[in-house]
Amino acid sequence: MTDSLFYNPFLRIKEDTLKKLMGVGKTFVVIQRFQWPGQPLQKTFLLSAYANEQEAHYHEQELRPNEGKAQNLLDLNQYQGIVKLLKNESGITMFFNGTIDARHEKRLQKAYVKSVSAYIHHIRMKKEDHYDVRIFVEHGRLKAEITSGEQSHTALFYDMIK
Repeated sequence: MTDSLFYNPFLRIKEDTLKKLMGVGKTFVVIQRFQWPGQPLQKTFLLSAYANEQEAHYHEQELRPNEGKAQNLLDLNQYQGIVKLLKNESGITMFFNGTIDARHEKRLQKAYVKSVSAYIHHIRMKKEDHYDVRIFVEHGRLKAEITSGEQSHTALFYDMIK
């Protein structure tokens, strides 16, 4: 297997990560299911952090049924429930919403360039000059927008690379 098959640029959440988020005032989180190559289905989650309760609830409303839910880190029961999920014996893996840094974003694009090229060919998008691929997170879902001239196509990044 090559490195690109399982390259994962996301920061794994640990209890100290939760404390750091709380320290910067991001006490509302949304935890949702997350698909990524090499990660077990139903056991991998993405955590998005917010300083504002309304933003967290807006994110939560954008989720499909049973995809995830908002939590308040200041509520001791909710905090302890999240910490329990982070323990190794739970079998759950949780990542932070977003790449670790810009260097990892570049590596992400490089690692999956062949898969994205195959996806572009599959959707039969015409090349006007060149393709631009912008990877971003929206409501906890990693997406990619492909543009070429006036054409644009947005899809889940996982669907492009699986």
